[in-house]
Amino acid sequence: MRLCAALLLVPLLVLGCLPPAAQAGVPAKYDPADGYHEYIRWNALAAKAASERYPGAELVDFLYIGCTCESPSSRQYLFKYWMRRDGREFGVYVTVEGPDGAGAPRAGAAEKADARIASFPRWERRAADAVREKYPGAEIVGRKPYGCRWLGAAAARQTFRYWIRQDGRSRLLRVEVDYALGTRRPTAARVVPSREF
Repeated sequence: MRLCAALLLVPLLVLGCLPPAAQAGVPAKYDPADGYHEYIRWNALAAKAASERYPGAELVDFLYIGCTCESPSSRQYLFKYWMRRDGREFGVYVTVEGPDGAGAPRAGAAEKADARIASFPRWERRAADAVREKYPGAEIVGRKPYGCRWLGAAAARQTFRYWIRQDGRSRLLRVEVDYALGTRRPTAARVVPSREF
């Protein structure tokens, strides 16, 4: 009985030793509205669609490719899953239609992937060129897709988050690439410094 009571008191003692900010609640590890983390909402739905399309295949890994906006009320989130079945490994693209506002999300067709979808590398290259132009000689340490936005009937925006290192300093940048909806070709790119450390 004493052991049970002691085990119940330990969490309370530990909680009492934490600073007030920690007692109030740990801040969220991600902000669901920050653009990059929106994909977390749709990952389970996309993984389920890939598993249903290829039953018996094991999900080995996944990559969030990015999102596109075809209208002001919806976004398409693109995932690439690496799967293994019968000793063979292959990639599968899954698109999730994530509505803004009311409506249920739905997964699109899961298709085998032999190459990357053309638009995203084009936007990534344009973003990297804009970073190199603004910060010549900087090392690009990392980059991630960071969201998308519908700009009007003929244009949308893909946003990336870049981490660069130059002259012993690191910088986080937001890079916005505007593109034409009809052709998916980039039309403009902007580099916006976010933070330096």
